Amino acid sequence: MGVAAARLVFLAFLGLTGSIIYNALYLQEEHRAASGAMGQPSAPDTASPVAVAKLPPVSTDFPQTAPQQGGPTLIVRAVQRELAARGFDVGTVNGVPSAKTRAAISSYEKAHGLPVTGTASDELLRNILLGDSVPGGGAATGSVTEKTGTAALGGRAKVRAVQQILADLGYSPGAIDGAMGDSTSNAITAFQRDRKVTETGTITPELLDELERVTGRDASKLAER
Repeated sequence: MGVAAARLVFLAFLGLTGSIIYNALYLQEEHRAASGAMGQPSAPDTASPVAVAKLPPVSTDFPQTAPQQGGPTLIVRAVQRELAARGFDVGTVNGVPSAKTRAAISSYEKAHGLPVTGTASDELLRNILLGDSVPGGGAATGSVTEKTGTAALGGRAKVRAVQQILADLGYSPGAIDGAMGDSTSNAITAFQRDRKVTETGTITPELLDELERVTGRDASKLAER
């Protein structure tokens, strides 16, 4: 083979090799572009944040406890027991501040010149217990004022005397037992209303004076017998 022919063969070989390499690179890039345009999945982006699954809130099977109204159970039961022993209708003595219990507490507070709350409390229980144990029926401090109702005016004996006078007048104070219950308080109120005196539902000096004016009987002296 001559030199010229050898050179032509070499040049043809170089041209063929370059064409193959060009086609391989160029067509591969076009294939990748076409695949992306057709929506084929691409490699995952490692820089994107990982989604965290949300867990449901933690719950327990323990029932929620409703708050007691009217004082703790032990206090309510003690108040119910003491008021029932004094003739007040508290309903069932079970530590539950029922409507009857609240009404009985209110009646006691009203009869003894206390702020009417209808709620069992340590202070109320102390007043019930000490009010009957202090000589003369006074409050725990021993002070005697006109505003403390039966507690300041002779205790159960005075209440019993007033109940007897009201019963004789036809005002139905309930049992003549010295207990300041609803019936006695209502009878006092009715008498005060009829006599046009201050309606308190409690034993006051004005009530005693009016009872003596109407009947000629001194409840204070009757209580001393």
